[in-house]
Amino acid sequence: MRLPLAFALCLVAVGVAAEAQSLHGLQQETQVAAILQVLQAEAPKDFIVLRNVQVVDPAAASVAAGQSVVVRNGRIVWVGPVADEPRTESAVVVDGGGRYLSPGLVDMHIHSGRTDGRLLALANGVTSVRDMDGFPWMLRLREEIARGRALGPTYYVAGTIINAAPMDGYAVVPHSLSEGRRIVRDQAACGYDFIKIHNVVPKGLFDAVADEARRAGLDLVGHVPHDVPVRYAVSGGMRTMEHVKGFLDDGTLTPGDTDYSSVDGAAVWNTPTLAVTRSNLRGAEARAVLASPEAAYVPASVRAWWAALAEEPLTDLVQTRQNAGPIMADITRKLAGRHARFLAGTDTGGYPFMIMGFTLVEEVQRLQDAGLTPAEALAAATVEPAAAMRREREFGRIARGMRADVVLLDANPLKGAAALKANRGVMVRGLWLSRESLDRALGRLAALYAVSDDSVPFSAAAVSATIDDLESQARAGAVFDADRLTDAAARLRQSGAEAAAARLEALAALPTSGPCAAERPR
Repeated sequence: MRLPLAFALCLVAVGVAAEAQSLHGLQQETQVAAILQVLQAEAPKDFIVLRNVQVVDPAAASVAAGQSVVVRNGRIVWVGPVADEPRTESAVVVDGGGRYLSPGLVDMHIHSGRTDGRLLALANGVTSVRDMDGFPWMLRLREEIARGRALGPTYYVAGTIINAAPMDGYAVVPHSLSEGRRIVRDQAACGYDFIKIHNVVPKGLFDAVADEARRAGLDLVGHVPHDVPVRYAVSGGMRTMEHVKGFLDDGTLTPGDTDYSSVDGAAVWNTPTLAVTRSNLRGAEARAVLASPEAAYVPASVRAWWAALAEEPLTDLVQTRQNAGPIMADITRKLAGRHARFLAGTDTGGYPFMIMGFTLVEEVQRLQDAGLTPAEALAAATVEPAAAMRREREFGRIARGMRADVVLLDANPLKGAAALKANRGVMVRGLWLSRESLDRALGRLAALYAVSDDSVPFSAAAVSATIDDLESQARAGAVFDADRLTDAAARLRQSGAEAAAARLEALAALPTSGPCAAERPR
């Protein structure tokens, strides 16, 4: 997502030139991509045995001790007692030391932006993500990751948000029911995995979009719109409902629809995103985030923005948003009492005080604090996402035929979410990322982000060299945020650097024809 206007104003206030900030951001993107390339190149793959582990099954809330897990070409091919392990002389062996092997985690609500999000997700055991406002560049990223040319969690991408009111570049706006249907058809043809709606979708438009999504074979996800009761949304085919909207009145951020029975027995999942309340931290709590170890993995310029926010006075609006946190937790508790189904998601990506991966681990803890059992909270980040996305046979459990996405833990995550706060290694699609290699990558990231924007010289030569690096990384499989590239191109064009701007726009690769170009956000 684009960085908020408040961030840009903060940069001006602290005297950092926009051109230098933009150039440095692009330079950092190439360097983070290089960190991921090294991490991927170092990772054992193809034939790996995870030996002497306790296999965690979130679906059954059980643990099987003394197990081996055999992985070939990204898939789990055998699970069973160590004594029965098949011949694996040529395999790379990872000795689990009796630790717990859990399925990889899933963040079911992110917004992609900086490349570092992929590293931070993996370092925290997040092996799959669902982006909830898709753009064509994310589809290219999804494919490059799937092909093994880029390293990151497995991507699932919702179409660009459909909303009947503009959202400053984040939504497409249908002006009729037929146009709403056309947008759905275009998004399906473009290759998105879901159709997402937002707050301002009148009932008639909701019906048209939901019906067209069914015809296209795509699930409807997103916010329960203001004018649509939750029960109506559920009966209309919503597959996942975000931020407990509907049950939470979006206009007042107070309790809304209390028809909690509307989810009883329905094939619908709630993604509460309880941790999103972090974005409204101020004062001591905000300063504590800035002082945390993980803040080192945030660019210095972003930390400066956060630091400015931390010292802002508590406005009525921010107070209202802070007050919504306990209300969302109470709604989650009431839904849990009705045995509703939940997904762990964070809304990370562009909001302050939220760091990819780390926030997902916190979300699992918050779900547990809001009334889910530890096993249910873990399921919300593993097996339930697979079920909600109709991919139960692909991931979410450690079983033969599943994608090899796992995380090695010292403690049993079925006993509490605290077990997820540290891991001994992560496997994503059969690549084993040891804790040592992950920590080396994180150390390089922290060193990179310690450098301030104003220390970067801005010159034609620096711009040209940066674009050379971007192009080289793109040839190797890297995909960068098209918004960032086109924004930088616009700045260059304003200064008369037409050739450099054109090169950045070519890297952004915005489609100019076909279904992916049929509708522009506004």
